[in-house]
Amino acid sequence: MRFTRKIPIASLILSILVLWQPTLADSRSNLSWNREEKISSLWNQNNCPGGSSQSFRLGGELNNPTTYNLQKLRNLRDALKTQKPALVTEITVSFQTGSGPRTETYYGVPLWELINNPKAGGGLKPGNSGVNSKNSFLRQYVLVDATDCYGAVVAIGEIQPNFEGKTVLVAFAKKGSDGKIVPLTDEGFARLVVPGDKAGGRYVSNVTNILILSAPASPLKPKYF
Repeated sequence: MRFTRKIPIASLILSILVLWQPTLADSRSNLSWNREEKISSLWNQNNCPGGSSQSFRLGGELNNPTTYNLQKLRNLRDALKTQKPALVTEITVSFQTGSGPRTETYYGVPLWELINNPKAGGGLKPGNSGVNSKNSFLRQYVLVDATDCYGAVVAIGEIQPNFEGKTVLVAFAKKGSDGKIVPLTDEGFARLVVPGDKAGGRYVSNVTNILILSAPASPLKPKYF
């Protein structure tokens, strides 16, 4: 008799578990759906409209974060030329594009001066130095974003004068076909110019952000090297 009484009880428990499983699945599904809705909403709030840039933000790991428009960038170039008459602010470059080779002469502010000059970014701040802090600035890089979310990276070591010392330019004008200096009307008010690059992939136009960041510490343990 005791054995026969336990059978209905066991059956009842199994029935409850079976009925409860869809409810649990539904709740998990709802959680996933809510998370997707939140991610979608966040993306919509921060989507990239594209179009012509009118200003860019200089920020990240530097002392004087600020915002530049065309006039402010011109004024900075003039102030830097007064401070350092030999400073290179004009570069002629040749690079490959999707429509073929292109040669341009650009005018602007050297990226290194934009970041480090006291009249501009005021110098690098220490970033993520990793386990070994020696030459920690060599872990830093510049992320340049466009209005359409296109982006490219320049390592600090590429522009630091004691290393590669490349004159990467944040240009605001170029030489027209008639030899006159004209604004970058078809490229936003500012674009990145990276001499030495064979292709123009890092020639970011419509610049909207210039951010100094640090590479994360390596996730690999010594045994993997």
